[in-house]
Amino acid sequence: MINNLPANTVERLSLYRRALLNLPKEEKEYIHSHQLAHLLKINPAHVRRDLMLIGFTGDIHKGYEISKLIDSIGKAIDCLYDQKVAFVGIGDLGRAVADYFNNTQTKLKVAATFRLGDEPETQFPDVKCYNVAKMKDILRKENIELCVLAVPSEMAQEISSMLIFAGIKGILNFTSVYLKVPDNVYIEHYDMINKLEKLAYFTNKDRCGQ
Repeated sequence: MINNLPANTVERLSLYRRALLNLPKEEKEYIHSHQLAHLLKINPAHVRRDLMLIGFTGDIHKGYEISKLIDSIGKAIDCLYDQKVAFVGIGDLGRAVADYFNNTQTKLKVAATFRLGDEPETQFPDVKCYNVAKMKDILRKENIELCVLAVPSEMAQEISSMLIFAGIKGILNFTSVYLKVPDNVYIEHYDMINKLEKLAYFTNKDRCGQ
């Protein structure tokens, strides 16, 4: 893992890897920066600068070798050991994300899921689901460090406090509440309402604009 990469670079590197892994198998072995940028609708200069920061270079004629680029991104942003992730109240969306994590080269592995209601035997294949009442014990037993949180707003702060008490070091917050966490806990807020309103604006601005 490379220390001190800018947050935006880490985010884009993750996107690059996912885009490359999703390329059809019959695609070429190499890709140019402008082609990768086109896939993600970003500026090619960002691609070149990000890859320069992780020390990856390509052939001026062929471009970047895809398999080696995927490996280099992993070495730059992945932990040296597998990091376990828990999902709290995220349902079908969690299943889609877990399927990606558990079937690619990432070091992130979904180890447990939790829900507020009844406790089904399993929510994802090979991943047990528990009632939140068991959350503290399971998180500590499994040494889980990361959590994706998607619970009702009125419970968000309480549940996040339980997660932190159990040793969680990073939270991806899907709730509409901006959570108060200690300085040693890293939190990312994903505001789905904000994203949907942005999406609505750009899809309707030509029809609804003044």
